[in-house]
Amino acid sequence: MAYSAAALLSLASQCAPSVAPETVLAIIQTESSGKPFALNVNGGRQPAPQGNAADAATTARRYVAAGYSVDLGLGQINSRNMRWLGLTWETVFDPCTNVAALGRVLTSKYNAVSAGRHPQTALRVALSMYNTGSLTRGFRNGYVAKVERNAGVAQNAATSAPLFFATAASASVDQRAVLMAENTTPEAPSVQARPAPPPSWNVFERAAFDRETRSLAHNERPST
Repeated sequence: MAYSAAALLSLASQCAPSVAPETVLAIIQTESSGKPFALNVNGGRQPAPQGNAADAATTARRYVAAGYSVDLGLGQINSRNMRWLGLTWETVFDPCTNVAALGRVLTSKYNAVSAGRHPQTALRVALSMYNTGSLTRGFRNGYVAKVERNAGVAQNAATSAPLFFATAASASVDQRAVLMAENTTPEAPSVQARPAPPPSWNVFERAAFDRETRSLAHNERPST
């Protein structure tokens, strides 16, 4: 069983209003192909497809008890994230609850990396972190590119992909158009390339460069 794109867009609008529905849909298609009871056992043998929430929860709990972490449901929320997201085995496979958790995780990653970055770049870095916890590994392993493809974006498109955050639950077409208009120039989906550091005598720019370096080092760590 998999939800249609139309059903997922409606679910996204209702349950994760801080993120544009098209972005939520692209993530869900990448993570679970729209299957609400999808399971992925990290480092273990994959279980058979689950037919309902109760069976999925029972199977997932068995793997967690054996020491594995498991990605759960539409947004493939990792079992180690359940506590801070306020999820239980009774709620994690509820479609709206799971999509709300997706929105919360992505938004927390976006907020952590948005300072000083173009909004589209920050979103792609947040996608990398959603997948790997790393600022860059989600680019290297192809995850960010796959989300873009699932958003209907060719990798060689001349403009940035139409992925964005909604400005509010009732974000208007005009507000979205403003975000799209900001992205009319090519921008490589990579955060690895950085300019050379300013000379040591330029104390103000060098201090700003060093602060960014420390921030990147702090954020380049595994997540769930």
